[in-house]
Amino acid sequence: MALGWLLGMIAAAILGTTFGIMIGTMNKKVTRDRKGDIDFSKSDIYFHWTRWDYAIILAAVYTFLCIAGLMLFLLRGDNIDSPWIQFFIHQTFVFSLLTFIWFITRIAFAFRGIKERWPDESK
Repeated sequence: MALGWLLGMIAAAILGTTFGIMIGTMNKKVTRDRKGDIDFSKSDIYFHWTRWDYAIILAAVYTFLCIAGLMLFLLRGDNIDSPWIQFFIHQTFVFSLLTFIWFITRIAFAFRGIKERWPDESK
């Protein structure tokens, strides 16, 4: 395995685990009902700025820096054999996917909470 891919996997594992732990610790603030579903009337964590939002922003900034680094080395004339190109391709793919999934999940929980917490009273 090439050096860039190996370093990319190590960096993604360390940063991904750090972000995951940071977000996972918020579960203690989520109240669940007997079926295990989130009780949005008692859990207002999805309606406030939390560590989850900071993790999304940090992952997005890191993704942008990786894209900039990738562009820098590509414009310099490096190819896929360069460890830097391999590293930045790996990081850009992993963290753009991670940021997108976290962002969509965050929006989905907020919309679901709004729907369950303040149902449409016109029905």
